[in-house]
Amino acid sequence: MRIEFINAVLGGDFSAMDISITALATFINERSDHSAGIIDLVFHRRNWKDYLDHALVQKKPDWVGISTNSLYMQYCRDVIKEVQKHNIPIILGGHHASTHPEETFNIPGVNAICIGDGEYALKNFLDSPHDPVPGIWVKDGHNHYRCQGGSFIENLDGLPFLDWSLWEDLDRYFYYLGMVYTIFSRGCVYRCEFCDAWGIAQAVRGPYYRQKDPVLSARELFTYSHRYRRRGLRLAQVFDPVFTLDEQWVVRFCEEYTKLGAPLPFSVFSRIDNLNETKIKALARANCKLLRVGIESGDEHIRNDIYKKRISDEQIREVFSLCKERGIGFTAFYILGGPGETRQTIKKTIDMAVELDANRTAFFIYKPFTKEAAALVEKHGGSIDPERWSRADNITFGAVIRSKDLSPRQVEYLQAKAYFLTFGRRLLRLIGKYKLGYFTWLVLYMLRGLRDGLDWRYLLTYYHIYQGPYVKE
Repeated sequence: MRIEFINAVLGGDFSAMDISITALATFINERSDHSAGIIDLVFHRRNWKDYLDHALVQKKPDWVGISTNSLYMQYCRDVIKEVQKHNIPIILGGHHASTHPEETFNIPGVNAICIGDGEYALKNFLDSPHDPVPGIWVKDGHNHYRCQGGSFIENLDGLPFLDWSLWEDLDRYFYYLGMVYTIFSRGCVYRCEFCDAWGIAQAVRGPYYRQKDPVLSARELFTYSHRYRRRGLRLAQVFDPVFTLDEQWVVRFCEEYTKLGAPLPFSVFSRIDNLNETKIKALARANCKLLRVGIESGDEHIRNDIYKKRISDEQIREVFSLCKERGIGFTAFYILGGPGETRQTIKKTIDMAVELDANRTAFFIYKPFTKEAAALVEKHGGSIDPERWSRADNITFGAVIRSKDLSPRQVEYLQAKAYFLTFGRRLLRLIGKYKLGYFTWLVLYMLRGLRDGLDWRYLLTYYHIYQGPYVKE
């Protein structure tokens, strides 16, 4: 059988290729008698229906698979309607299918869903579509079969390295972003009420947090460097939720990658409270260029009592100083407009962002993905704007919370102010250093992106993060 996975992202954000469908397609191709491909709609938003129709006619899949994310369900439903015209059965998996199985299973046009990790379950299902497979729910005419038992894969070492060549627009991603994506663990040990990771941990059997062997992980990163550097790859973006959790694992990974020559610089997610001098030194030697950390708020009450980070201002300053000494930069993430926010707390966040002066600074808008997050909004006297929430398809723009002190529009104004104050200094440095070159690269990047149907807001943002001769500034 052949299955085509559809990347149903139509909102304009092109910042990442989907690791989950890449992992599934790679596994099906390398560890089964079936074949798999990826139909990516990101660069074809203007004519996505025609593009999808042509791809389905040309590839003639027996099944179509879509990985679901709560933010993108509106796009999933649109894509499902289009696939139905071809009478191709559809299976949904991913986070939303696991945490909201009944809702996902009942979407018109859906023939099956997969709960939990999908590699082995999907292979077994394609082997025998009419036999019960743990974690796979199937519609057969008017009969619905819910085979319980979806689970997490405990041994990640048995999975193949990701085959990013399955993405037909890979070279476009390298032009706009210069990155390849990978992940060496699954799950997270932390429970952040504004994050929906905890929901899937409760919905699926087995240990949620799992890690690959550090030596194997280092060799995987080296493999991506060997495969894609000549195509424009500049940085590996590692998507482990907290890469630096285990000191012994981090040191072993860094030792092995250093032995291999550390040819490709990489960036990882981390937390201020699990970084120390030993880890920082190891990461610096292994060519880690950026740590992506959630500061969340410059106000200690919001950061620690609302977001439960348990991180002091002094800890943040100390870690930033240690990393700067070792040549490691930061992407610092902040959240605006969350529960209990006031003008004063957001001012503290902006002030801290200006003080820390991270290489890259992102101000996300609070979105209540979980029941706990929504309850937290109400607990602190806020409310969710239903119209704005119904349109939400990203965490980058568009406030949805109305608090005692702030309207959604006021939060958006403060977000614009935050970017102006933090990015303004970096922009002046860039223009001063690269002069006309800065504007030349910007014009070329924007024109090409608009021609490819990308959203100008994301283009303008990602140009200053990922493109140009100054990407390491």
